[in-house]
Amino acid sequence: MRRNRFKPLVWPVSLLAAGIVAGWLAEFAVGRWQDYQLYGLARPVADLLLVIGAIWLVVAVIGLMRRR
Repeated sequence: MRRNRFKPLVWPVSLLAAGIVAGWLAEFAVGRWQDYQLYGLARPVADLLLVIGAIWLVVAVIGLMRRR
């Protein structure tokens, strides 16, 4: 039972991690290759992943607290 306790948090945290990595890669693309088109595509996607992941994480934490 204890093992499944944090299972609802896995996907929101992984989505946040993907957003952070995508944002870092967008910044790296501008600094390394001066590729502003890639930045223009990757940065909004990274921001969207971060927003969705943060909202999902808050909802999951509230759900875990209510179950206790």
